[in-house]
This record gives sequence, C-alpha cells and structure tokens, in this order.
Amino acid sequence: MDLGMPYEMWDKPSAEITHLKSQCEDMLEKYEEEIEDWYNHKQEEIPLQTYICEEIVLKNDDSKCLTEIAPEPAKVEKEKAKTEL
Repeated sequence: MDLGMPYEMWDKPSAEITHLKSQCEDMLEKYEEEIEDWYNHKQEEIPLQTYICEEIVLKNDDSKCLTEIAPEPAKVEKEKAKTEL
C-alpha cells in the first residue's frame, strides 16, 4: 500500500508536533529561573500552571482565558455558516 509518503518519514513526528516541541523548549528556556524557583520553594503551595501562567506570564492581566472551554468544531462551523449568509 502506498501512503504517498517516503518510508523514512513514517517514524518522524509531524511538522506540527516538531513546532510544538520547539515552542515548549523555548518557553522552558525563557522561564527557567521561575520554574526553578517554583520547584525549589513553591511546589507544595501552588500548582506550576497557576504559578507560571497566572502569576508570571499573565501578571496584571485577565487570566479568564486559562479556564475557557474551546467551542466544539461543529458549533464553530455552524456559527460561521450563519454569518456568511
């Protein structure tokens, strides 16, 4: 069966996964000191997500975005179709 992709690429991660990994590594590097501080002093009192996202990255900004639930794709398409009419 031909899947239209070279055999040597079957075991390689997709471009999206590779990009996500790169972004994650960049974020770890950018917030390395804060993560170390959390690990050494605050991990028993506050979750890492709360510490980094709310107290460091979104400091003085609205953090409601962290608890938003993404709409279902079908609903998004339905709303998009309504606005195109």
